[in-house]
Amino acid sequence: MIEQGQTAAATLEPITSGKRSNIVDLVKGLAIILVVYGHTAQGAEHRGWWTGPGMAISENFIYSFHMPAFFFVSGLFVLGSIRRRGAGDFILDKVKTILYPYLLFAVISATLGPAIGRFQVSYSPFHWKTFLMNVADGSVSWFLFTLFFCLLVALLTARLPNWLRFLLAVVVAISPAYGSYIMNRVQWEFCFVAAGMWVGNQIFQLERVPKWMAAIGFVLVAAFQFAATYFYGYPNRWTFIGLGLTGTAALLLLARVLENHRVGVALVWVGRASLAIFLLSAFAQGATRAVLSSLFHTNNLWLQLLLPTAFATVLPAIVWYQQDRWRLGWLFHWPF
Repeated sequence: MIEQGQTAAATLEPITSGKRSNIVDLVKGLAIILVVYGHTAQGAEHRGWWTGPGMAISENFIYSFHMPAFFFVSGLFVLGSIRRRGAGDFILDKVKTILYPYLLFAVISATLGPAIGRFQVSYSPFHWKTFLMNVADGSVSWFLFTLFFCLLVALLTARLPNWLRFLLAVVVAISPAYGSYIMNRVQWEFCFVAAGMWVGNQIFQLERVPKWMAAIGFVLVAAFQFAATYFYGYPNRWTFIGLGLTGTAALLLLARVLENHRVGVALVWVGRASLAIFLLSAFAQGATRAVLSSLFHTNNLWLQLLLPTAFATVLPAIVWYQQDRWRLGWLFHWPF
């Protein structure tokens, strides 16, 4: 139950649930900014505003770890959540906080499609059959749908030893892809959830690591990550697990360095609103891009990268923290 005086924004854990950790929230803040930036950069590329090797290097580096980091932190407190809630309430909670916003925003996006389609690089007219098939296979918003099923797999494997769960997840992940799109996504991403489950509450030991040591570790791991993606390109079937975990480790070390710093405090603020940013960023991003192009008549790359990324991060976060005052909680979780 929510104690009197607490807001939904203060008590709901976006995307994952469990004991509150500033370091974990900070990692989510860093990762969601990279998600928004990655989508902004892809929009610039599709419009021909950013071409050349710089785009590929940026994309390969970011996409080697920013989504694995989300799956990893989503697994950290899963076992504790299952023990507290029990299987039935655990599933119900994930339906309300993950599957519900996935379905809701699929409907919202389809409804707004005709109005915002002219601002998109490509737009396909609405067809019920296509819409329902996209919803069913997770392609409307693959992350939330994949996360939901990964957490169900976590529930089914909760009694396994942590090392065995992770080993099986790795074997499945590097096996040839099969089945539907969503099955393949779960096949590839569950290993990061399993890694988070293995670490669990030990993540709090990171708070004891001296910041100077964390800074050195971050520089070394980040340099390795950049070199690996620079020389070998986008992670493949055999390298994506290792690079996903090393990139996540770099984010965790950076989070420790920034913890309690004013920059870190701001990133914690962003991280706690990560669900709202994930769901709403595309609208704020597209609106900012349209204003820059139509009103200010500029396609300057830096403006088109930085301003849409900034507005698509901050505006949804404001909505998250004002959801009670503005009666918008139903956007992010089942209202009943």
